[in-house]
Amino acid sequence: MPPPPPISRDIFSMGACVRVDASTTSKGGVGFVSAVHPEDRKVDVKYNENATGITNFSPFVDEGRLHAHIYAPWDDTGTNRSGRRRGAAVVSGRRRGAAATAVVTPPPPPRAVVGSRKRNRPKNIYDTLTASTTWVQALGDPQPVLKYLAEGKENKDAGWMRKEVKKACELPSTPIGQLKSPEKRLLSRIHTTVTTLTPSKTKGFNTLSNHAHAWGTSTRTIQRIDARTLADPLLTASRKERTDAGTSIFTCQARREKVFTQLDYYKRWIRHNNPGEPYNDSDLRSAFELLSEEEKVPYSHAAVSLQQKAANAPDDIGELLRTTNGSISRSLLSEKIRGDGVMVANKNTIRSYVMSLPQSVYQSTKILPMLTSQTKTKRFFWARGFHILWYGAKLVAATVQVVLVQSDEKWFYSLVVRQFLKCIPFFGCHPVVHGVHHKNHIGKVLVFVMTAFMPTGNDFERGGQSYKLLCTRAGAMVEAVRDSYKRVYRDDGTYHYPQLPANLLRSAGDPYFKSMEITGSNEGTDKEPKFSLLKLFKEEGMPAMDALAQQLTTCTGKRIVMVKQWDNATPHMCKDLKKWMKKEFNQRGWELRNQPPNSPITNTKDSAMFPSMAKMLTAYQGVHNGSHYLQGEELWKGIQHVYNNYPLDTLSRAYMHHAQIANAIVECEGGDEFATASRSLHCGVRSVVHPVYENEQATEPCGVEIRECLTAVDVETKLRYKKPVVTKEYQDALNLHQDDHLYNPGNHLSYNLLDTLVQEMDDNEFDYDYYQDAFNTMVEDEDWEVFSVASRNDEEFDYDDEEEEEPDPDCESTNGSDPESLI
Repeated sequence: MPPPPPISRDIFSMGACVRVDASTTSKGGVGFVSAVHPEDRKVDVKYNENATGITNFSPFVDEGRLHAHIYAPWDDTGTNRSGRRRGAAVVSGRRRGAAATAVVTPPPPPRAVVGSRKRNRPKNIYDTLTASTTWVQALGDPQPVLKYLAEGKENKDAGWMRKEVKKACELPSTPIGQLKSPEKRLLSRIHTTVTTLTPSKTKGFNTLSNHAHAWGTSTRTIQRIDARTLADPLLTASRKERTDAGTSIFTCQARREKVFTQLDYYKRWIRHNNPGEPYNDSDLRSAFELLSEEEKVPYSHAAVSLQQKAANAPDDIGELLRTTNGSISRSLLSEKIRGDGVMVANKNTIRSYVMSLPQSVYQSTKILPMLTSQTKTKRFFWARGFHILWYGAKLVAATVQVVLVQSDEKWFYSLVVRQFLKCIPFFGCHPVVHGVHHKNHIGKVLVFVMTAFMPTGNDFERGGQSYKLLCTRAGAMVEAVRDSYKRVYRDDGTYHYPQLPANLLRSAGDPYFKSMEITGSNEGTDKEPKFSLLKLFKEEGMPAMDALAQQLTTCTGKRIVMVKQWDNATPHMCKDLKKWMKKEFNQRGWELRNQPPNSPITNTKDSAMFPSMAKMLTAYQGVHNGSHYLQGEELWKGIQHVYNNYPLDTLSRAYMHHAQIANAIVECEGGDEFATASRSLHCGVRSVVHPVYENEQATEPCGVEIRECLTAVDVETKLRYKKPVVTKEYQDALNLHQDDHLYNPGNHLSYNLLDTLVQEMDDNEFDYDYYQDAFNTMVEDEDWEVFSVASRNDEEFDYDDEEEEEPDPDCESTNGSDPESLI
């Protein structure tokens, strides 16, 4: 038998460029020899990367399919693994079935190669790897991959290679965590490229360190991943999973048989009968092995019984959870399932099983104002009136500017309990310990706040500007009648007030603030004065609203209509206060409205401003007072600071959110289902607005406006709750108002406000008849007389107060106290 022909060095050499013929399992292509098996006359071939940057690999390619090939990179030659051609390939050798003379394209002169490489600088690591196949050391340039890694180490942050993978592979986001499969394959390719170079070629480069910096990992990881890649050509990024993943003793019989064995039951039984004893598993195993086979039989039977008990445990767990509505600890669940026997499953096993069930989440206890059927009816009525009012206001926006005014009261405390105080002994930071007689004796101030919002074009969905009108505390500065002294405790626990100069609290005649009970119109007596809201509005509230109306008239040139809203607290429902307020508002053509009972969410003070101010006050306490107790005037100073610095753009977003709440109440027909759903109070306001400034010199925003890139349709889509169509019933009834219609302006708007809308609205407006017909019906029925007071005297003027609004239970008690008198 003749000896085999000699092997061709053009093929059987590391790095040789070859062309591989297609076969039944591969379409072949152009690549480079990565490993040589001379005894088998076979080689391993790595194909050129395809258009997506992926390199394929064929091991043990037979000599009969191999042909020497001269790679011409300036022609972008070669094919990918799928057989798609990327340019005009220049090949040499024999074609299948016939001999042919190798066709070789001569390489360009060195000068042309250098010029081409300068013009085509690699864009990423994939281009660099491609360029490295044509690198010639004799030209004097460093190896492209080595140079690319060194530049990355010098100019880029650790892990920069992962961003290039994202961009090259068009991934949706930069990979994080462990290296993924494409990254590991690229890592191995780079590592192979640089490690096959001779030491003289890598001189001056710390290759392994630069490569590790590129991936943001250690050099050991680079070496380990490369070794694993060589051993596993089909490398994937998926981690090994347990064969029993996703199962538990409650759902899998095989898992139960594996867990509940003779030995396991013996351990449970010993620990159950000897609670508190520090047994370890090795001692219990040794004791169990000393038992005879007959003594082990009962434990075997008990283990089978425990398996059955675990199989039935899900039904018991479900029954307990339904009975308690989820208000049961995992430890108690474990005890209930165990009964009188040994433990079936510990609390962690139960937690894993329960939380793995579909849609299982943790939620905190929610407390919402109680809504009776009557309360829901009033909430629904209020929300319908809100939309009728502001829809009409939108139609007259050319000549009338409607301004929403809201007010409320809140207690601000000298000290609020915080759950996550920072204790950093290294910096000498230690929490302050506060000593008080009782938590009910903590100082507090009742503050009355009133703000206004002017929506752009009378449309809440277009943004607007906010204004701060009033912030005052319930009380007054009074003069001390006599000298007051601080309390001093004796050794036996009793106390006294020693009249010593060092113990003097205040001298007779010194002014100090005295907190007072807030009332509607009762000013109290000289001895026990009270804080009257009627007096407050006469002296401060109404003048502030008049000043704002005058300011806005000058700025806009429109008629200003104020719509005042507050809750149904007992002081607000005072007959004398309501009588005076309605008279003053009707004389100005303004509207006074009450929010529905048990609905603090319909007032921007309760829903947004007051909670935010409370947090800001706590921050002020830490920054300006070292988290110490805010006493007396210090507390009021902090409240004023917080109020004056409250951002107007934040307040404007709160008013836009207020309109969304009205939409949500209509969707729920007066209910509060929208308030209990996850993230239901996040209405998307922030995503559609940005701050607006009064002028170019202003540094603080005065409101918000819709982003310029958004249309009205975009805004409506982004906001969570949609506005109802108030004219639908009227149009469906052929432009007639019927008694059973929910959206009848005559049932929701006063005579003055409805008259303003009709007088200022354009006759050609499509929905003009919607308000005109309601106004005509009101005039015919003479219902308007109860609202018109322009020609009446105070003595003749009276209101029908037989139907009083429900007072808010959380606002009924407004008794004040003097914090300083408690010292």
